[in-house]
Amino acid sequence: MQSPEHIPAMSDRHHDTRVLVDCMEACVACELACLVCADACLAEGDLVALRRCIRLDLGCADICATTARFLARRVDRDEKLLRAVVEACARACAACAAECEVFASDHEHCRVCAESCRLCAERCGRLLRDLPDTYGDTHPPVVERTSAHPV
Repeated sequence: MQSPEHIPAMSDRHHDTRVLVDCMEACVACELACLVCADACLAEGDLVALRRCIRLDLGCADICATTARFLARRVDRDEKLLRAVVEACARACAACAAECEVFASDHEHCRVCAESCRLCAERCGRLLRDLPDTYGDTHPPVVERTSAHPV
């Protein structure tokens, strides 16, 4: 993996390359965890019960690999397209994590995969706050305000 200083900022408005690198690294780690989990599930006795888990593992691995490659590209990013890819990755990771959690107490590979998927979804969420939405706006972290007048 490249060091953060070698990965360009997304644009003049987006300077937090650490968030970009963290997301990219989480995507790569999640891809591998999902592939390991799918392979290990295939070796388990009850394939019928694990069928959905295997399918979600493979789909999540694919979208994580694609997302990592999109994040690694250096020039002329279409930030709206990138946002769509990162959103899809976060959703795939959340779905895969939920399914793997069902089997986590019985299968260590599912527990590890669920953890990796949750981390990847969280890192994607952080990056999404820096990417423009459909209207071109970004979403900085929410700062809670206390109101002087209770509702």
